[in-house]
Amino acid sequence: MTSHVPNPLAFAMEEFNVAINTHGDFTYVRFGRDLDRLRVRLQSGSDARLVRRLTDLDGEVTSLFESQSTGALILVREVHVCDAGECDFEMGDVSISATSHESLMATTSMLEFDRDDPEDFLGSLHHE
Repeated sequence: MTSHVPNPLAFAMEEFNVAINTHGDFTYVRFGRDLDRLRVRLQSGSDARLVRRLTDLDGEVTSLFESQSTGALILVREVHVCDAGECDFEMGDVSISATSHESLMATTSMLEFDRDDPEDFLGSLHHE
């Protein structure tokens, strides 16, 4: 007789999802590129505390942070888009779960998402 063994990666990801979905009623989700910079900034600063981190066999990183000032949870998922080893293109998403609208807005501002002006983005594509 074979025994059923749950997939540990699926189990860990479900724990992340349960934590973020049951934390608060106010959520924000944003897709983005190069989220490793955001993860490093959150890990090295005093704005957030790392609650849990998971690196799977493909090197994709999922991190759960708690904002020290607002109490919101911040889930950062980094996904490698290319299979080639020399490909650096990464995408992912950031989910924020907060207990109040004010907390959600403060956390979004802390992560500096409001600075993303389309003109600045287009200007960064072409170097003068």
